[in-house]
Amino acid sequence: MKNFSFILLVLLFLAIPLSAVPLRWDIAKGERIEMVKTAGVKYYINSSLKRIYEERNIIDLTCTDKSDRVNRVNGVFSLYERDYGEEVFKLTGKFVVDFLIEPKGNFIVRKNDYMPNLRHIPSFPEKDVNPGDNWVANGELVIDNFSRAFSLTFPVEYRFLQLTEENGRQIAVISYHYNIDVKLSGNYPSDFPVAIAGKNDGLVFWDIKSQKPKNIQDNYRIIFLFASGGGVFATAEFAMDIKTENSLYKNYTDEEKQKEKENLQKELPEGVDSDVDKRGIVVRMGDLLFDFDSYALKKDTEEKLRQIADIIKKKYPDREIIVEGHTDNIGEKDYNYSLSEKRAKTVAEYLKGKLGHDKFSYKGYGSQNPLADNSTEEGRKKNRRVEIIIKLN
Repeated sequence: MKNFSFILLVLLFLAIPLSAVPLRWDIAKGERIEMVKTAGVKYYINSSLKRIYEERNIIDLTCTDKSDRVNRVNGVFSLYERDYGEEVFKLTGKFVVDFLIEPKGNFIVRKNDYMPNLRHIPSFPEKDVNPGDNWVANGELVIDNFSRAFSLTFPVEYRFLQLTEENGRQIAVISYHYNIDVKLSGNYPSDFPVAIAGKNDGLVFWDIKSQKPKNIQDNYRIIFLFASGGGVFATAEFAMDIKTENSLYKNYTDEEKQKEKENLQKELPEGVDSDVDKRGIVVRMGDLLFDFDSYALKKDTEEKLRQIADIIKKKYPDREIIVEGHTDNIGEKDYNYSLSEKRAKTVAEYLKGKLGHDKFSYKGYGSQNPLADNSTEEGRKKNRRVEIIIKLN
């Protein structure tokens, strides 16, 4: 009888989920998460490699309100690209979206919002989980490559691989996998594919204490099949290795931003101004960097740019930097746009070489965002400028 009691106690002990942990999304009100998603992309047409490039999405999620049932977030989705061999990313698009994230991972997004284009991943079961547990939840992908956006829903298979420790924090390592296999039939626009196939194998490293993703890895592939007529088909394929690194940042109030700007201005070299707006701190350099109709840095002003790089490296070593180029309205619109973009790229490449991190991008605007009246020489001089934006929120 004693042996039986001992065996029963052992069985009961083994049945206790000693390492069971809760998994949920938990974002405090006012908290900001920066998610930097970088993908190496190979693009194929009919199985022939046509382009190798990189995509980067920088996603800023700020919790504006929360309850036990939902996290309400404001998301800023900035999209970038750079061709193989290029130094810095080009800003190609920006979306600002308010949406909801439920604790178990379901996203609630307005019908006509494109972003976030990948939704409900990762999602979690209601109960606490142990290493070795499996579950299935739906994921959703919004595709906006064609004349109108549409979404695909599919099951995602999860497995809790192990619980590890990093710098004293518990990290849940979770694998996930999904397949896409869809045939489109019916009343679709003529540019739509007739079928879509794809798959993804991913790992998410989930911080148990903060209940947020620490980083994510994905191996993703998607193929679009098009009917060319006469029974002939063509394919377009994207293969991506994706790494997502996440960081928590303080959200600056308007007063704190202004104070940061005032302190920065004291250190900036003569002739360089600063401002603060919804983009962040703006370091503004007039047309002193370049000669007329040139995008090569002038030797006598390169020193000022080096000083700015040193200040940014000291005060904002890991902040995202966006360089914008602007012109006046004299000359052809397309030419001004191209010149402003080349100048922004030149400055971004210079700063990246000095600061030593990769969160750089550039964008040219030509004459579309004037600061002053282009009808006067004084106004046109103010409009010919490069702006270095230090992103705070």
